[in-house]
Amino acid sequence: MDIVRGAIEQIKQEGDISIVPELLDILLQNQDTNIITNLTALLSDVKESDFKTVLMDKLINAPEGSGKANLLRICWESAIDFSEYLDVFVDMLLREDFIAALEASTVIENLHGNIPEEKIHIAIQRLKSESNEDNAFLLEGTIPHLEEMLLKKDEEDEEEHHHDHDCSCHCHD
Repeated sequence: MDIVRGAIEQIKQEGDISIVPELLDILLQNQDTNIITNLTALLSDVKESDFKTVLMDKLINAPEGSGKANLLRICWESAIDFSEYLDVFVDMLLREDFIAALEASTVIENLHGNIPEEKIHIAIQRLKSESNEDNAFLLEGTIPHLEEMLLKKDEEDEEEHHHDHDCSCHCHD
């Protein structure tokens, strides 16, 4: 695992993330908890948008299993805004094995970006219509979180359109 140690040093010292795709492949294939923990911690600190693109590509194409769950964990532990991928996470929550689905639900519950209302409505409808005994437990926190996001959007819209008028602006001669 010299490549992992070298890559970690390269990223820490130089900020060069060109080796990240290779590290993600190692993370997908490796079951060594020490390596997984170190890589997850390291990659969670990488905040470049290029990294987000690479991570999502690996995540979407990864086979089910603990590797995919580890990539999802990086998504929710990082400070990167993955809001535009809400539909991808919903799909994973509904279709993946339990551990990856659990991580996907956690990602959704940590999204706070500017997600269009329509996208949130679609996500809620999909989760409600496609739920089953296997994933019902995971949806208990996810659906209310998405509904809360809609309420906040409604409140923000209300605040944006509601304002007080100064008395003087209504006076006429």
